[in-house]
Amino acid sequence: MTVWRKLENEDCYAVAIYNFNSSSHLHLALEVGELVHIVRETRNWYWGSSLRREAKGAFPKNYVTVRETNVDKCGETVVASAGGGGVVHDIAVTLREWLQHWKQLYLTNDDRFTFMELSMRALLALRAQAASSAIPQDELRRVARTAIFTIDKGNRSLGMELAIRTVNGQLVDPLITSTFKLNGLHDEANSRIDKNMETTPSRPISQTPTARTYTVVGKVTNFVCRVSVTSELSLALHDSSGNKLTESVLLRWPPPHLAAVDLHMRPTFVFTDLSSDITKKIFLVCHVVRLGTMEPQNIDHRLIIFRRSSMCSTGSANLLGAIRRPCGVAVTEVTLSPGHDTKEIQLPFYPCEKENMDSLLKKVIANRDPKDQKQTQGLWLDIQLVEGDMKQIQQENAHLVARPTAVARKMGFPEVILPGDARNDLYVTLVSGAFSRGGKSSDRNIELVARVVDKNGKIIPGVISRGAGMPLVNEYTSIVYYHDDRPRWQEVFKVCLNIEEFKEDHIVFFLRHRSSNEAKDRAEKHFALAYLPLMQREGTTTPDKAHNLAVYKIEYKKTSSTATTEEIETEASAACLGLWSHRDKLPAGADKGLTRGPLALIPRDTLTVETKLCSTKLTQREEILGVLKWSTHHSEGTLRAALRRLLRVPNDELVKFLQDILDALFCILTQVDEDQEDYTEESYAVLVLDCLLLVLSLVADHKYQHFQPVLHVYIDQSFCDALAYEKLISIMVWTISSAEAGEAGPKRLLQCMKCLESLVRLLVRSRQLRAALGAQPAPPDLPHYCPQLKRLLEALVWLMRCGDHALTCQGSALKYLPHAMPHMIKIYPDTELSEYTVLALEALPRGRLSNQRLHALLELARGPLGSSPGPRAKLLPHLAWTLRNLLRAPAEMELCVETLGEVVSLLARDDVGPVEADRGELARCLLPTVLRIAAAMMRDRGKDDGAQDDPLLRKLICVLLDMVRQMSEEQYIVVMRSIDAENSRSTGVLVTDALALMMALLQRPVFRSYWADMLHLQHHVMLHACRLLALTLRENLRAAEDDAEALATVQTSFQDWFSTVCAVASSPPLQLESLPASRRQRALALYGDVRRSAATLLADTWKSLGDYKRLFIPQLVGPLLEVSFLRDEEVRNTTIPLFFDMMQTEYNRNAENGEANMRTFETELIDKVDLLAEAGRGDAAWRARLAVLCGGLCAKADSGLQAAGGALVAAAARQLDALLQYRAAPHHQRVQLVTRVLRFYEHIERPHMYIRYVHRLADMHCSSQHWAEAGLTLQLHAKLLEWSDAPLPTRLRHPTVHTHKTHLQLKMYLYEEVARLLDEGRQWELAVRALQELVRVCEQRASHTTLAKLHEQLSRLYRAPIIELRMPATYFRVKYLGRGFPDHLRVPRGFVYRGNECEMLQSFKERMLDEWPDAEVLLKLDEPGEDVTDSDGQYLQINTVAPLMSEKWHYLLECGADEQVVRYYEHNDVSVFEFSRPFHRPEDTINGNDVSGGNEFGSLWLERTEIEISDTLPGILRWFPVVSSRTYWVSPLEVAVETMTKTNRDLKHAISEARNTQASLNPLCMRLQGILDAGVQGGLDNYEKAFMTAEYAARHPEHETLLTRLKELVADQLPLLQLGLEVHASRTTQRELHAHLMECFKNRQRHVHQRYGRRKPIVELEPETPEVQLRSVRDSVDLEPRLNKRVSDVSSGNESTPKSKFKLNSAISWTRNSSTGTLTPRKKRGRKSEGSAQSSASQWYTSATNGHVNVNIHSPIASAINSAFSSALNSPVLGNHNNNYSLATDNGNLRELRQELVTERPPRSEVERDRRLSQRTSFITNSEPPSNRDSLGTTDSNQDDEEPPPLPLKQSQRSVEEDQPTLPARHSYDLVLTPRTSYLHRRPMNSNNERAPTPPPKKRNQVNSS
Repeated sequence: MTVWRKLENEDCYAVAIYNFNSSSHLHLALEVGELVHIVRETRNWYWGSSLRREAKGAFPKNYVTVRETNVDKCGETVVASAGGGGVVHDIAVTLREWLQHWKQLYLTNDDRFTFMELSMRALLALRAQAASSAIPQDELRRVARTAIFTIDKGNRSLGMELAIRTVNGQLVDPLITSTFKLNGLHDEANSRIDKNMETTPSRPISQTPTARTYTVVGKVTNFVCRVSVTSELSLALHDSSGNKLTESVLLRWPPPHLAAVDLHMRPTFVFTDLSSDITKKIFLVCHVVRLGTMEPQNIDHRLIIFRRSSMCSTGSANLLGAIRRPCGVAVTEVTLSPGHDTKEIQLPFYPCEKENMDSLLKKVIANRDPKDQKQTQGLWLDIQLVEGDMKQIQQENAHLVARPTAVARKMGFPEVILPGDARNDLYVTLVSGAFSRGGKSSDRNIELVARVVDKNGKIIPGVISRGAGMPLVNEYTSIVYYHDDRPRWQEVFKVCLNIEEFKEDHIVFFLRHRSSNEAKDRAEKHFALAYLPLMQREGTTTPDKAHNLAVYKIEYKKTSSTATTEEIETEASAACLGLWSHRDKLPAGADKGLTRGPLALIPRDTLTVETKLCSTKLTQREEILGVLKWSTHHSEGTLRAALRRLLRVPNDELVKFLQDILDALFCILTQVDEDQEDYTEESYAVLVLDCLLLVLSLVADHKYQHFQPVLHVYIDQSFCDALAYEKLISIMVWTISSAEAGEAGPKRLLQCMKCLESLVRLLVRSRQLRAALGAQPAPPDLPHYCPQLKRLLEALVWLMRCGDHALTCQGSALKYLPHAMPHMIKIYPDTELSEYTVLALEALPRGRLSNQRLHALLELARGPLGSSPGPRAKLLPHLAWTLRNLLRAPAEMELCVETLGEVVSLLARDDVGPVEADRGELARCLLPTVLRIAAAMMRDRGKDDGAQDDPLLRKLICVLLDMVRQMSEEQYIVVMRSIDAENSRSTGVLVTDALALMMALLQRPVFRSYWADMLHLQHHVMLHACRLLALTLRENLRAAEDDAEALATVQTSFQDWFSTVCAVASSPPLQLESLPASRRQRALALYGDVRRSAATLLADTWKSLGDYKRLFIPQLVGPLLEVSFLRDEEVRNTTIPLFFDMMQTEYNRNAENGEANMRTFETELIDKVDLLAEAGRGDAAWRARLAVLCGGLCAKADSGLQAAGGALVAAAARQLDALLQYRAAPHHQRVQLVTRVLRFYEHIERPHMYIRYVHRLADMHCSSQHWAEAGLTLQLHAKLLEWSDAPLPTRLRHPTVHTHKTHLQLKMYLYEEVARLLDEGRQWELAVRALQELVRVCEQRASHTTLAKLHEQLSRLYRAPIIELRMPATYFRVKYLGRGFPDHLRVPRGFVYRGNECEMLQSFKERMLDEWPDAEVLLKLDEPGEDVTDSDGQYLQINTVAPLMSEKWHYLLECGADEQVVRYYEHNDVSVFEFSRPFHRPEDTINGNDVSGGNEFGSLWLERTEIEISDTLPGILRWFPVVSSRTYWVSPLEVAVETMTKTNRDLKHAISEARNTQASLNPLCMRLQGILDAGVQGGLDNYEKAFMTAEYAARHPEHETLLTRLKELVADQLPLLQLGLEVHASRTTQRELHAHLMECFKNRQRHVHQRYGRRKPIVELEPETPEVQLRSVRDSVDLEPRLNKRVSDVSSGNESTPKSKFKLNSAISWTRNSSTGTLTPRKKRGRKSEGSAQSSASQWYTSATNGHVNVNIHSPIASAINSAFSSALNSPVLGNHNNNYSLATDNGNLRELRQELVTERPPRSEVERDRRLSQRTSFITNSEPPSNRDSLGTTDSNQDDEEPPPLPLKQSQRSVEEDQPTLPARHSYDLVLTPRTSYLHRRPMNSNNERAPTPPPKKRNQVNSS
């Protein structure tokens, strides 16, 4: 015995690594990747359950692997995943949910399949990255953001819920988030997904506007250039004009003999501090400079590939004296976008030949490429644009700058200059120069050396930067251009000096000639210099412009002979300060000579340089310098002028020196004494305030808003004036009070109000600094208390009371005051601040600045005054009062809702102190108003059917939900009492509005269907609201006990309450079983099962009603029933007992009135069960619980209630059974099941429900085009009505047509509709009956107009059977065997089906197999065994049955009725059918066991089965079950008599048809030929041998009467043959054939006269109605197009061959090849099918005992005549060798039918013709051996109905071809191929016949005919 051990770890999970399949029910089948929970184990097996589906069992250990799993549990719901937590877990759970949807998308061929596949693959890749733990944290955050975004996009595509997450990727908790806030998060996430953005931001979004700073990160990967010496690569960004944007990154290209290093050592560089315009058109430029001699030596033209580049650790020490020569430029345009991955770019190299590098660069940028450019040379690098500065990149993308990186900054200020960002950089550009030869014979090779020196000429070391990546150097050396005395360099270097050094230092530019001769070059000295001072005389820095410098020659001879070159250069560097630096400042006459020390002016030489200063301390503006040096100006008395000049400084300059200017202004404010006590326009404080407002408003401007963080940092960290607050408060108060004085006052006040926040920040910081000094005592709870602030607050209140002249200032104050409150609260009590704020708002007149007032209240609620309990208590009443007044104004609605949403969100937080009182106050003031407005908006939304999403309504609903959500029962009672005290009727209106609003929300939700959190929260709050409203309703119910009107009102409200709670519980979002596992787990964890809470609330409230329960029956039956139908056992256990309580209440109330019943409750229960079951509610489990709970309670009740209740429970159970079966069946199978529902409702006398299903059944028939059945179904409704003018009750009305008021009107309408449908279904006889009933009624009422119309219709209906072709109906018996079929189909005796028009057995089988594709058709009709009936499969027994005319129509056979009418009743209005099975009894043969020849007919018995169905066909269904059957034997003689009788009748009919000269003669010809010339099997001779012998009469004396009857029939046939030949002779053109028939007739006549006597010749047939014509007479105009469109039934392969067209005689049975004794079943094609397809669709049966007999199975007389007919076809007279006539005029193996079967027929309607042509063509003939009696089919009596006739003879003279042109050859690929024994087979006479083209692939229902 296997012992299972329980695992110690209860949370043990494993993942399947192989598929495991097993047929044992104890095993758990697994799929790869499936997660299972392991509970127990053995040595080799685990026992556990699958998390993918509800299944458990054992599985092998080696098929799974145990993994650490992240598990979330909530009750029975478990969500688990292996591989890790966080985003890894979320991805796994998401993929598991998506998989099922993805499969469904594939099955439905949905367009979203590919998108979901890509999303799933992307998630798998992201999960692998996140689970690898090998990526940095910043990359992991990016992976998490991308995964969350992909999940949200996929969920949106699938219609799944939208998950709202925090910045950290965690799901938002709805229980601690307000509904209003949650709605905002949903809106934000939804818009991001719509815009294809990430759902969660990469970092918290700051409310303060910030500028975007970008950084370009690059990495050199390769450089190719033809140069053999050391070179420098200088990379920088340029604009489209060639101007340099950034500093250069300098890389040294080492000699080629140095070994390359690994790829990870490739140099990295960064261009930072770039602004947003970096995304525009820019160029990346690399200047290549060769280092070495003037002319390169030993040039190597081989390609030298640069794969290594290192940062130089030293300057030019290793290349001392090397000449920098131009080599070329590499440049390309780059387009960068932030957030994209790294991309590789190439910079094509352009060599520099005869032009300078600047000209070459501009030509390349201007797309004027020089000649012979070599694109194979260039620089390759990887580049990426990242948002953020260098500090931010190091934090978030550290991997990008992990290696040593060269950082090149922007040549200018970034968009934001932080206070700590001290920068003093001077960029010097060597532009160009013009120099004389100086005694040289040719132009010089000019080299310029720049040095920074002090006033003494000494070099300042390490202050020049040649480029990023290189250390600072002492001097900068320019490029040398060969023999160019006007060089253009455009080289840039940076001077890095301290502020103090700037004042005393200057730049000296030395000029030197470089010789090509190295020896001479070493002797060359600097021949001249120029200098540039860094500071100007007034103290400002040298301006940013081009400087045209004077050049001075160095006279070495004038110096001391002992002085070295360095000393002379030092002396010259100092001496130049005594000369003029710029040429434009040279004095007059300077060109004649200007010397100082060793320097002498060179008049014609010049040097041009440009400078650009980037400094936060040094200014180039004298106005700014004047304020910065305020003390000097104050002492000189020019301070006021300096302050005024500051107001005119450009804004860009002001923001650069923001900190210094503010420091200077506050120093002036606090340190300069005023001349007088009162402020005037000339006061220093006023001027300082003006400057201060200018600076602060500049920062507040949109253009410079990114400097706001700079200002805030300055105030918090750098501002240090502790006395400024007193001055600021006093000057601000003066500004407010002097608003009316002059023109400048209002403008200053407006500016002051706009800068109020910054001013308050400054004064608060100043007060804090003062308090830190301990100068003044302060309260312990407010150490920075500032009593002076009260003056400013009072001034603001006064400002609000001013008139219209201060309107703009008041609006600005309202706008900016709330932003100042968070700072004021630091130095002033918050409660007093709130009081002053309310005073200021109340001082503003009502109706003025409503929008600004609301904005102010909104910001105040968001600020600290709303977060603290004390100030909130002061502020909230005014806020509620304001909102209450403004909510009614549509213009301010949105802002009011936004403000109210912020307030309720505030009150939902747990960090704002006690909020109960505030919530109560808010609800008391605003709940009725908000509720009324929301209800009105919902009503307006309901009127607009095309209403779109309304964000405002959603926000208002969220506000309402939050108000209710935050309300406890105690608060609710207080609020309701307060509202009732204001208005006694308000509570009732509030309850009514609330219930109406909730129902509207449930019917038309305002939240999107995939906002699962919002919908769950809404229902949770709704249930809470209903719980609160129930308190009011109970109280009102008790109060209205003696007031009938009030009681009725409360009753209505209570009914609405119950309906609302039931609607909440039944809402689709709460049905947990339909949710994914993860969503179900989350919902249960957050809210529990809301349905159970609702059910409990319903039960408790119902029980609390007491005696008032009777008021709510039966109105609450439907809502409670809907809740009880929910698929939760606890809900059902709670609600189902309520029905018994209702039964008991109803029963006891009626018993008091003397009627012990519960009719009202019963009616309502039955009605609602039907409606809900039709809507998809209810299941078998509910039925079981109803029987257990209600049935059990009824069993315990008293006798009366016990019987009535038990009967009702049983009836409801039966009803639900019928409805569930009807609902579960496929649509095409519901037709029969609906009759069970009809019978049930008829039995329990529910006419309205009965009528509803009657019309539903009729609609089903109409949709299937079963018009006759639809009409007969509608008669069921008509039978319930009377022929009277009585008013029509509601229960008998038409479900869709409501215009009829009386019984008569509706009944006449129904009868007319019935007649129309029957006419459409070609049941004219039944339609006549319906119209005759109408005629009778109209005759009684003398409605002649109606009678005239009815008689016209009757006339048409009477003619229709005579002039229109109608095929007889076919019937089939079907038995459903096996448990695979539904129970309602497994009837023991089976069903009889009425086939479609012209439908044959094979087509019917195909149709049944299409309906049941898994079924298998049994080959025999023997009763199957238990292996079939009790199996789980599906088996079908199908055979054709023949209808038997009902006895009530037998009189038609004797009264000379029209043949067409008789034929109709032979196949319609029938309920009894028969089929036969042939058996041979050898003992009945003439010669013992010989059954050949005539003996066959004498021994062939029929086992005939007669069955009866439950109703007549046609009926309300196309099939009915068999209710009884009987089986009996038919002797061979009886078979012969039946067959002969039918043959004579059919011959008579053929003669009657042939007498019509426009009818075809072929049917009569073939019948005559088959009877008179049956040469194959002997014809009449076989009957004579079998029966008309003395031996037979002696052996069967009891058959004397039958023998006599058979002889009479033979004798009666002779006159018919004679008449037929006369008709044939009058019309035929084949005289030879007629002569042959006459000869055969004479032989037959002599024989019959001798043996059976003479009969009187028939001169004229009995009068008959005109015969049916297969074609109507058409004129030549109409016939030709018809011929081209019409396809004969044979040529198209249509097996639905009508009897009247093809049937020759019921006695004719075409010869079959019966060489084999068993039927070879056809091969299965994708499904289980029946046996082999037969050449015709007829059937033959074999009993189990006689199945070994191998003979031809035919009826005797049919075989005889068939033999004669076959002999005639193959006789020499009709053969193809020795005669001049034949049945066909063409030769060939097959005769393809190319003309109409008959020449004429009555016209057929286009609809009917199209429908017939569209019939399924399944007339298939197989080359397999024909069927024997082992096959399924009809008996011989029905064989002729289904056997295809021979092709008719083509008329040689009287044919259609005489009057119409020959139709073109037509090949029919559906043409039936017959066995060689068929009459269609002929030997070819001409081998050159045209061959048909290759046929297309066979149709599904065809079988191989080869």
